[in-house]
Amino acid sequence: MIKLACKIPPKIILACSGGRDSMSVLEFLVRGKKEVTVAYFNHATEHAEVAEQFLRQFCYDNNLPFITDKYNHDDPKKKPTEASWRKQRYIFLSKLGGPVVTGHHLGDAVEWWVFSSLRGNPGLISTIREDIPVLRPFLISRPDEIHKHFGGYPHVEDPTNIETNYTRNFIRHILLPNALRVNPGLFTTIKNLYRKEKI
Repeated sequence: MIKLACKIPPKIILACSGGRDSMSVLEFLVRGKKEVTVAYFNHATEHAEVAEQFLRQFCYDNNLPFITDKYNHDDPKKKPTEASWRKQRYIFLSKLGGPVVTGHHLGDAVEWWVFSSLRGNPGLISTIREDIPVLRPFLISRPDEIHKHFGGYPHVEDPTNIETNYTRNFIRHILLPNALRVNPGLFTTIKNLYRKEKI
């Protein structure tokens, strides 16, 4: 059973990467009779072009509205960073009128908590970002549970997700498994923080 951290309106925009997580969320929303527009931000990478074409075709085949925009290289000689991608992606989402739903789940929340703790300011991903607005209703749901119940849609995975030179991937593949050795109940700990804070 999928538990939600906040209510999902009947008409929403889904920020979708085409990966397993966001496609599972798309299936959840469609099966829940939500009126969904799919939004994709192209990071101007080789995989991003593949993902955009995949989503464009999937939305066409399933009669879903599709919106996209592309990363603008401020300095073509400078390699984009995770922060610059994130900044432009949220600018794109802010122009869509909202509400925007993302596929962030409990695994993402745990990774962010580990990352922010190591920088001396432990924190949680907010369930609602008011300024855009962005809703993150799946933050208290484990990814394996989401995939188990809503894993019927095809998806495309970014091959760079396994490259640990990116901070997020290093935390996911290297730090988090070791953190779970210290505290096997870390996912439950973070879920309880959400319940306590009512974020």
